Amino acid sequence: MPHHSKTKTTARREADLKAMLENRRRELAASVNGRMRDVRERDAEREPVGDHEGPSFVGPQDLELALIQMKAEALSGIDAALRRLAEGRYGHCAECGDDIAKARLAALPFAVRCTDCEKRREASRKRSSLPARTPAARPLVDAAE
Repeated sequence: MPHHSKTKTTARREADLKAMLENRRRELAASVNGRMRDVRERDAEREPVGDHEGPSFVGPQDLELALIQMKAEALSGIDAALRRLAEGRYGHCAECGDDIAKARLAALPFAVRCTDCEKRREASRKRSSLPARTPAARPLVDAAE
């Protein structure tokens, strides 16, 4: 009987995680689509500056495009997480196999490692002879998929 309870608990956890991922995916997709629409509308309203071809914007527009790209990458990470969920691999640490805390997954839905393994990985990176990458330069989707 305890096995049945564990199976029920696992199924509930997976259903909760799937709902969380799908909600986050919807939010990100709506945000990306809205921001892209805003950028297109602003571009259509702008007069070209200078005699050169190509984009004539700098500054806030570039920041907006960078934000769109970040959100699109996060969306891609969530899609990968949904695939891992369908395969039964989501929510389990790629390093140790333990469950990743639900709070961690809520904050970072495409996490592939538990907090302890991620800390060890970061410490190992810092000790390596390669220059450390800044948080902004780290990929949003991890290669451990």
